[in-house]
Amino acid sequence: MNTEVIPNKRSTVDFEKEIAALTTRIATQDMELTRVSTAIAEKTTALRNLLNQIQELEIDPGVKGVMTDSCLNLIETETIEKRLNIELTETDSYFLSKLQKKHQNLNQRELRISLLVKLNYDTVEIARSVGISTRGMESIRYRMHKKLGLGKHQSIKTYLSDLSVSF
Repeated sequence: MNTEVIPNKRSTVDFEKEIAALTTRIATQDMELTRVSTAIAEKTTALRNLLNQIQELEIDPGVKGVMTDSCLNLIETETIEKRLNIELTETDSYFLSKLQKKHQNLNQRELRISLLVKLNYDTVEIARSVGISTRGMESIRYRMHKKLGLGKHQSIKTYLSDLSVSF
């Protein structure tokens, strides 16, 4: 009877350690989400101020239109970014958790990029969202390909999509 109780106690202790680790991870990610959301809000406010200043300029209407369109595109990107950071679904969280367990060598940025790839964002959109160049994004995808252990002709998108279906 005592030999059965000891393994159960160990598994309970392990379970409690895992809960504590996950609780800490959630708290850390909540702080990061708050930081990112605040930064996005500040950027959006600055872009709106810039847009207002551009609209008041007395310059060539064509140039003004290009500048205005650029600001509006950046504001839209910031809005999408904020929505994406805030509205992670339960399925997305589960996918990220499983992906992290299966590929512990992926860092937070790579996990985020993996989610964006799975959600069908293209390289340019992901690069803009992460704040890097398209070429930098291509380099990250190349390194992720190796970290995921994919063959030369295997697609990261296909792999992640198949992985999400298998959950």
